[in-house]
Amino acid sequence: MTRLHLGCGHIRLPGYVNVDIMAAKAADVIADLRKLPYGDGSIDLVYSCAAIEHFGRREWVDVLREWARVLKPGGMLRLSTADFEAAIARYHEAHNMTELLGLLIGGQKDDYDWHGMIFDFHTLAAGLRDAGFEDVRRYDWRQTELGKLGIDDFSQAYLPHMDKENGRLMMLNVEATRSNAASCR
Repeated sequence: MTRLHLGCGHIRLPGYVNVDIMAAKAADVIADLRKLPYGDGSIDLVYSCAAIEHFGRREWVDVLREWARVLKPGGMLRLSTADFEAAIARYHEAHNMTELLGLLIGGQKDDYDWHGMIFDFHTLAAGLRDAGFEDVRRYDWRQTELGKLGIDDFSQAYLPHMDKENGRLMMLNVEATRSNAASCR
């Protein structure tokens, strides 16, 4: 089974090809996520955490189309991105904009650490369907391989920070299946 971890940053996932635009200790392949160096229908699973929001509002659906292109028909995309609805709810609870800045606009530590898009479930699901995905649904990070292995990434981001028992999950965790249609382009 061939699995890609897109936008890996500093997190290396065992059993995945870890891909990032920047050379990092975790990256196996350096590539722009808008143009992946893989053939059509060659990948079984794509996982991406805290990456899709780095693309602009007029390009993110095309990025999802590219990810659909490399997936086998019936292959799974699992992605995690900042949840705008959760951010609004948290702001109304705590009235603390500072704790939400990184979530909403990125850490801004390098040329790629800027967010160009925000998502709620409806917006993300519509874009996924437009890009060639079906059966769009939320997933529980605890039920994934990473959750069961105890691998912590942003899909498990809570506020207050690290309060996974009582805090609010700040990420929109969604998975979808690549359509069996002949082409996602």
